[in-house]
Amino acid sequence: MRLIDTAASYSHRVDQDQQLPSLAILLAQVASERETMNAHAESLDGKAGVVLGFAGVLVGLGATAQVVVSGRVVFQVGLAVAVVAAVLAAWAFLPRLYPVLEVERLRQSNLTASEADTRPELLDTQIEMVKEAATLVRQKGWRVRAAVGCLAIAAALVVAGILTAVGGRLHA
Repeated sequence: MRLIDTAASYSHRVDQDQQLPSLAILLAQVASERETMNAHAESLDGKAGVVLGFAGVLVGLGATAQVVVSGRVVFQVGLAVAVVAAVLAAWAFLPRLYPVLEVERLRQSNLTASEADTRPELLDTQIEMVKEAATLVRQKGWRVRAAVGCLAIAAALVVAGILTAVGGRLHA
């Protein structure tokens, strides 16, 4: 069945739009911000995965290193820092409970409400969701940055340990 706008419903909608003229723009901007937050979180997950992989390679290198290399304190410290990098990356990579609309509750509480009342409430809810997501993304970003920093330090220490073990010679 097709619904046809009557003149009365059209004028009612126009009145609502005139009372809140920027509501549609705000809703669109908040939706865009939510998409940006989700994309940023996905990007950080990818970076955390890369750090986790490289940290695993360093730890694997340490497990198979010759005694002359693995016995060096600087090498062992480098491996410990690689483990810290892996833990931080895994912590950043772990799934979080991102804010989502509880559509069933939304339906129950707003089904009989007017559009003029529902749209601002929906906007406020989405703004809170963006704030929560921003906090989670900021925390995830901090963990990924810390993991990358630890990985860089670990790599430098492992290379320093190898170079000191072979007397600074690159080839035997």
